[in-house]
Amino acid sequence: MARQRKGEVAINHNYCKRCNICPQFCPTKNLEIVGGKLVSYDRCIACFACERYCPDLAIEVVKIYHVETTPAG
Repeated sequence: MARQRKGEVAINHNYCKRCNICPQFCPTKNLEIVGGKLVSYDRCIACFACERYCPDLAIEVVKIYHVETTPAG
């Protein structure tokens, strides 16, 4: 079963100096430097490690809340 995404990573590319610290702390390998730019995939579990360890305050993790819905009828 695929892991459900629990967070979304917002990257401020004006602040990011691509120091490669955040990908090292990410337990799901959600972050990677590709072509000289930090990219985020959809494997975020909202652990906030990348946000916590970013020395440039270039990352913000937004927790995603899933709402269970039932069909009308």
